[in-house]
Amino acid sequence: MTRPTYALINWSNFRQNYLLAKSKAPGSVYAVIKADGYGHGMVRCARALGDADGFAVACVDEALLLRQAGIKRPVLVLQGAYDAEEWQIASANNLQLVVHHAQQLVERELAILDKPVDVWLKINSGMNRLGIRATEAESLIALINDDEQLQLKYVMTHFADADLAKPEAFSAAIEVMKAQDWSLPLSVSNSAATITQLAAELEDDGSVSRPGIMLYGSSPLAKQSAADLGLKSVMTLKSQVIHVHDVKAGEKVGYGGDWTAEKDSRIAVVAIGYGDGYPRQAPSGTPILVEGHRCSLVGRVSMDMITVDISENADIQVGSEVELWGDNIDVDEIAGLCNTIAYELFCQLTPRVKRVAAEG
Repeated sequence: MTRPTYALINWSNFRQNYLLAKSKAPGSVYAVIKADGYGHGMVRCARALGDADGFAVACVDEALLLRQAGIKRPVLVLQGAYDAEEWQIASANNLQLVVHHAQQLVERELAILDKPVDVWLKINSGMNRLGIRATEAESLIALINDDEQLQLKYVMTHFADADLAKPEAFSAAIEVMKAQDWSLPLSVSNSAATITQLAAELEDDGSVSRPGIMLYGSSPLAKQSAADLGLKSVMTLKSQVIHVHDVKAGEKVGYGGDWTAEKDSRIAVVAIGYGDGYPRQAPSGTPILVEGHRCSLVGRVSMDMITVDISENADIQVGSEVELWGDNIDVDEIAGLCNTIAYELFCQLTPRVKRVAAEG
C-alpha cells in the first residue's frame, strides 16, 4: 500500500476553463503554464490543451522542457532571454521571447541565430516590475525592426490590479496603452482582465490574452468566487485518516499545545503536512472534508500529519477519505485563511504528492 496522499487532476475541467477564457477573449488565448503548470504538471497541462493557441512559461528552461516533450504549439517565454546563449536556444527551438529591457537586445547582438525569433515588447503600465516605459518604446521598436533576425509580433503589458473593480490604477494602465499608436496587436489581459473583459477597449481579434490562475479553477477576482465565475476546480487534494483517538476536555493537541479541547473530543490524524506542501500557517478551524463531513483542523500542521476534530461524526474511521481542497472545499477559502493566495498553495505542493488524472 502506498501513502494515501495525492492530487486528483481533472483535465476535463482544465479544458473547460480554457474554453471559458476563449469565449471571453476576442482574439487568441495563450495558456500560462509556468511553474510546472502552477503545480499541476506543465507538460501534462500542455498535452491536455493540445490545440491551444499557444502557451506561456517563465523561462527558456521551462520552454525547452515542453519542446523536449514533443509540444509543438507556440511557446512564449515571459522573462525573455537572459543571455546570448538563450537567444540561440530560442532560435533553434522556435521559442517566442519577451523583450523587457534594452540590455536583452545587446545580448542578442552577441548571438548567432539559426533562424528569426519572434519577440514581444513589454511595456510597464504601472506594475513597475518588468517592462520599459511607453515613452521608451519607439527607440526599442526601431532597434528590433532594424534586426533582420527579429520579428516584432506584439506589444504587451501586465496589469497590477485588474482583480479589483476597475480601480484608478487599472484605468491609468489602460490609458498608458492607449496613449501610443502601436500599429501592432496587443497582449494585455491576464486572468482577471480576461474573465471580466475589462480591457475590451484595447483588444480585437488580433489580440492575445494570457490567462493563468483561472485555468486551474481559482478565482482571479477579489470579491467573486470561482463558482460565481463559472470556473471548475481542477485539483482536488486528497488523503486519508490514518489514526483516530479520543482526548479529554482540557487536553491539548499538537506542537506547542495551541489547541485545547473544550469538551471530550474525537480526533482524526490525516496523512498530510507541510512536507507535502499543505500550508503550515493553516489555523485551527480551517475546513477539512472527511467522509463527506465538513470538519475542522485543530492544532498546528506538522511535517507529515494534521489533526482534525471529528467529534460530531461517528462514521469517520481509519481509512476515511479526506479532501483538503478541490471539488467541495474552495481552495481560495483555504488560501484566505492562510493569508496567501491559491497560486502559492498549488505551487508549493511537493513531489511527494502524486498527481493522478481523474477518470472520465
